[in-house]
Parts: sequence; structure tokens; C-alpha cells
Amino acid sequence: MDLRHFRYFSAVADEGSVSEAARNRLHTAQPSLSRQLKDLERELGVELFERRVRGVVLTRAGRVFLSHVRRILRQVDDAVSAVRDAPLTIRVGIIPGLETFVLPDFMRLARDHSGEVEIEVTSNASTALIQDLRDGELDLAFARPAETDLDLHFEPIGHSHVIAYLREDHPLAALEALTFNDLVGHTCISVNRKVAPFLRGGIDAWGQQRGLALSPTHVAADIASVFSLILATNGVALMPDYAALLLPASVIVRPLVDGPAPLLLTIAYRPLGPSPTQRLIAAVARDWPRATQEQETPASQDAGASLATRK
Repeated sequence: MDLRHFRYFSAVADEGSVSEAARNRLHTAQPSLSRQLKDLERELGVELFERRVRGVVLTRAGRVFLSHVRRILRQVDDAVSAVRDAPLTIRVGIIPGLETFVLPDFMRLARDHSGEVEIEVTSNASTALIQDLRDGELDLAFARPAETDLDLHFEPIGHSHVIAYLREDHPLAALEALTFNDLVGHTCISVNRKVAPFLRGGIDAWGQQRGLALSPTHVAADIASVFSLILATNGVALMPDYAALLLPASVIVRPLVDGPAPLLLTIAYRPLGPSPTQRLIAAVARDWPRATQEQETPASQDAGASLATRK
């Protein structure tokens, strides 16, 4: 016994005829409908209809059963409507500092494609976001690409540039822009390599091109810790430009001359899921406003404005 039997029984009761219910309500063959009703009566152990020449009428047991069936079907229909009308919930992971730049566009595109959408945000390091995505804890992540991950799709959406962060009383603060050689010999602060492997890799490659290395004197766990160490040690940190929007009052930024390669930002998601959530994410990734390496991301542009004012 399942909901199909309930709907068949209710339709025949309403029509008073197996043939009329089959043709007008259920769009099925009359013999098949008759068999379904017989199966239902056999399972219940009672007759639900009295068969007559011009149709059927409910027995006493049929009338009792119909009142319960109608209540059940109403509850099922209400449950289906509630689910269909409920907004999609999308779990989004974002590298700390990028929330202001990616969330407005994501929310706009998601609502353009799907109407009301509920968004749950997690901020974490790129490597942690990718792992959460693999584990099914996130639906998508704004993160760096993991080139060896064949189960995920990484849609490029822009780049961020690496710039220098230092106290306003640092000896290098007098310079408008810093070269690699300017940084050599100064206290260097870096984010933990496990937290920011792409950033550290880019800085290492920048040094290798010059036959030198910028070995960090202090290693921080996140952006906030980097700023604390800058203030405490008067060191210099190299971080993505979007961190400039989080500057403490006495920290300034400087561009790097021929600095590390820009860091690629992607929308990472599982491409094979047939669910409405996965289809929505794929549509958002497809329609995302692109920024080339030369056309800086909004984060880079805002960081440039900060650079102009925080000298």
C-alpha cells in the first residue's frame, strides 16, 4: 500500500466511477485501475466499494477509510508545497578578507537564477575550504585551485596581487614602491604555508628568479595575526591586496615592483551533481563577471584606492 493507492481510491470515490476516474482524473487504463483497487481492498481485508451497473458507491468501510485518506493526501500535498516553496540553502566557503567582494555578486546572481536563496557562509583558508568541499560540508568555495583534484571543477573568476604591508614608521615606508632587494635584510612576516600555500609558493618563486629567498622571521596563522606581528615587530608582510581593506590604523601598504605572480581566484564546486543546488551553482559560475589579470578584481581595485590613501 502506498500513496498511489490512496490517490486512486480518492479519485474513484469522487467520480463514482472507475472508468470516469481512469479517463478524467488519473489518465490510466481502466483495467489497471480496477486491479489497483482490488489490491488495496485485499490488503485492507475489506470491500471499499459496492459495484453497481452505473458505477460504484462507497461501503461503510470505504467512507471511514476515505476520511483518513483525504487527510493524509492533504498533509502530503502541504509537505510537497512547503518543500518546493522553501528557498534553496547554499553553503559557501570564502577565503578570509574576500567576503565583501564576492558575496554581493554571488547573492545577486543566485537570486536572479533561483529567486529567494538562503546562504550560509564559512570563512577559512583555501586548503581547508577545498577539504570541506570534498567532504560535502560546503556546496561551493571561493578558493585557490587544487590542480590535482579531479572531482572538483575550478572556474577562474579573477586575480589578486601580492603587495607589502608595514608600519607607517618603518624605514621602507618612505618609498613609493618596493623592490625585492629593498626587502632583503628586514624582518619578514608570513602566513603559515599550510594555510596559504599558493601565496608562499608565489613569494618563493619570486625569490628564486633572483637567486635569493625571503625567509620569514615570524609565521602567522591568519591575516589578523599578521597585522598583530607587523605592529609588534615592525616587520614587513607580503599578502594579497584584498587584505588592505582590513588594515589597522598605523599599517600602510606599498606595491611591489615586478612582484610575485598574481594569485588566481576560482569558484570551486562539484560539477556532476543533478540537484537544484548544483545546477544553480554551475549557472552562477558561468555568469560570474570576469576580471582578467590585467583588469584587476574589485578587491584589487579597492586595495589600490587604499594604497593611494594610506601613505
